[in-house]
Amino acid sequence: MLEKFSDIENLVIVNTCCVTKEAEVKSRKKFRHALREFPNAFIVASGCACRLNPEAYAGAQRMIDNAARNAIIKNTMPTPDRARYFLKIQDGCNMPCSYCIVPKVREHIESRPVPEVITEITRARSLGYKELVLVGANIGLYGTDMNTTLIKMLRAVSKLNDLPRIRLSSIEPFFFSSNLIEVLKDLPFCRHFHIPIQSADDSILKRMNRAYDVGHLSRIIDLIETNFRDVAIGADVIIGFPGEDDIEFSNTRKFIQQKPFTHLHVFPYSPRPDTSAFAFGDPIPSTEKKKRLRQLKSIIEHKNYAFRKNLLHKKFKVIIEQNNAPCVGLTDNYIRATIDQHCTPNSLVEVMINNVDMDHTNATVPSRN
Repeated sequence: MLEKFSDIENLVIVNTCCVTKEAEVKSRKKFRHALREFPNAFIVASGCACRLNPEAYAGAQRMIDNAARNAIIKNTMPTPDRARYFLKIQDGCNMPCSYCIVPKVREHIESRPVPEVITEITRARSLGYKELVLVGANIGLYGTDMNTTLIKMLRAVSKLNDLPRIRLSSIEPFFFSSNLIEVLKDLPFCRHFHIPIQSADDSILKRMNRAYDVGHLSRIIDLIETNFRDVAIGADVIIGFPGEDDIEFSNTRKFIQQKPFTHLHVFPYSPRPDTSAFAFGDPIPSTEKKKRLRQLKSIIEHKNYAFRKNLLHKKFKVIIEQNNAPCVGLTDNYIRATIDQHCTPNSLVEVMINNVDMDHTNATVPSRN
């Protein structure tokens, strides 16, 4: 993006998002801040919110939606200033979830060809990155625009030598299968799944137009548990969706409590114009949404603590993300551990977890006797 406008002085790029109402509000706030703070700058507004509400960004010298942005950055490769390499393998989502605005603004699926993905992985490896995170708007849709699949791409990647460890950013319940699990086991795969379940009540899932039921979610969790020891399982959950009365929420709460989830992202529902769920209104009071959020937060805090306690005295390789004292490293199963000695930044270090409490995980580098 910067190369496209490299001849422009005082360039300001504001990247916008509209996936949630809060994200859209923050995007507009950032844009107004840019107008105030840089009155003489050439301001570019980019991203989904520009396409959804272009009038809100009328003060920009240039607006670039996702399709135009993807065209600009095509065939460019980043050099991320972080310990892990985030590799975007696809963009776009055309799934008809009733609450979601994304298919209105990023409906076209654009997948990176397998040779391009392999080239970028090879480059990241040569730069010394020890972990790759595969990201996209909906990575399960990878390849639907080019007669291939995520599984086929991962199978091709698995044939590479000396791979960094591979992490999936998030994958929808629709795309889980025994074939996916088997190909992941052929990779140096991070034992961490993030699954946007959204609800664990069949009636709410139907109103959300999610096309799976709670039985399917249970089978996914069982499949994961059977194949990966000490695996971290995170989820996205929407609370307060129209029609979610006490019984429906109780079903979701019990599912979270009973299944081995270790992390949650909980989102109070907010109606979005131009989605089919907008017609349902917003009947659940905000006070009730906050109450439900607190319940799920309390549950997952205790489940995460129990998960980490079970890892005591076990050894893991961590990516050193923060090397100023104290060092912090990330395990493959998504635990950030504080390490009791200096470590080389961006390195992969074996540690043993030696102490946990509700808020922290501590580790030490074992002596090599």
